[in-house]
Amino acid sequence: MEIKSTSTKSIHLVQRIYQEARAYQYKKTGYGWPFFSNQIIENEIREKQHFTILYNNKIIAGVFTILNIEPAIWEDMNGYEAIYLRRLAIRDQYRGKKLSAAVVEWAIIEAKKLNKKYIRIDLESGNKKLITHFQTLGFKSAGTKDLIPGKDLPTDYNIIEVNLLEMKL
Repeated sequence: MEIKSTSTKSIHLVQRIYQEARAYQYKKTGYGWPFFSNQIIENEIREKQHFTILYNNKIIAGVFTILNIEPAIWEDMNGYEAIYLRRLAIRDQYRGKKLSAAVVEWAIIEAKKLNKKYIRIDLESGNKKLITHFQTLGFKSAGTKDLIPGKDLPTDYNIIEVNLLEMKL
């Protein structure tokens, strides 16, 4: 397994991965991410925030983003606290292959390089199985938060409650 920066050449596949993730989310919880425009993904790629997960070091099995500052949800205004895992999506045929654990291991290394204190993730509160999964990977609850759409909220959030999870390094 390898993690590398996403290439703009892969945007079509990234969109397919997000489509699979949305379908899976709706099936499991009745909630799912909205559509992300190619421009949003291109911006994340350009800003070195978007990553692909390569299975057997060649097949794109999933994607995720990393933020170094998160003022809207975590109120981390200066970016000193943590790195933030967002939009982790694993293709259906690669579920159960411990790819999210590998992403967390990678994030620990990256966070330590940046002298961060935490790795944080927020998950839709209705997805109890996913919350439990991340807790088994070492994340602890940091509470819940009701998200109301606003100009500062990321575009992939709507009126939902999220569970805030963090891993202290």
